[in-house]
Amino acid sequence: MRRIKLFAAAEGLLFGMSMFFFTLDYNGGPEGLSSRIIYSKEAKLIREIIDREGEHESELPEDCIGFLSVDGTSIEYPVMRDRTDSEGNYYYLTHNYLGNEDSSGCPFIRRSQTLEDDLITIFAHNNRNGTMFADLRLFEDEAFFDRYREITLDTETEIRSYEVVSVMDVSVFDDAFSFWGWNNLPDEDTEEEFLDQIINSSVIHTDEELSPGNQYLMLVTCEYSHDNGRRIVVAVRRR
Repeated sequence: MRRIKLFAAAEGLLFGMSMFFFTLDYNGGPEGLSSRIIYSKEAKLIREIIDREGEHESELPEDCIGFLSVDGTSIEYPVMRDRTDSEGNYYYLTHNYLGNEDSSGCPFIRRSQTLEDDLITIFAHNNRNGTMFADLRLFEDEAFFDRYREITLDTETEIRSYEVVSVMDVSVFDDAFSFWGWNNLPDEDTEEEFLDQIINSSVIHTDEELSPGNQYLMLVTCEYSHDNGRRIVVAVRRR
């Protein structure tokens, strides 16, 4: 009887160890698991700071410009203004919102980007542990696209609501849509060209006819069916 109990205990220990290492592997190792815990618990405190009226800006982490939420996904993160160095390296690809080294990174905008721009682009990793912009893969499904379209960007001055209108899978070498080339939309002709390109390059897009005069949000992450591929979700501001 004692042997049976010892065997059962050993079997339970082995099972527990296997589940522990599976969890580590799934979340990208100890660093990835730590990142997931940080963002699932601590990062939401930033939203509370932003939402409290009259809070002083210094309470927010340095570089934080707002809090991003994508309906139907686990994407709920602070968004940072990047600190690109002289060699063109993007700081928040390798650091979390606290400024600590973290291979999971953090969503960020370019250093030169402002919230007043007609087109705001937010970049983040497509992490194996499901963090950052990994859930943008859900937009591959047309039923999901039809049901979950709202993106919220909560800033210190307002809560912005955007509606997803296009999903693209492109290569960085693709001339059909060069996301790096779009920084702002200075005139109506430029905006019309932008709209034509995102619709023509879409794997899924709205049936609504889009006309100039809007503000847009682009979420960009890695995509692996193309050589150096990118999944891009484009949304138009509704309020």
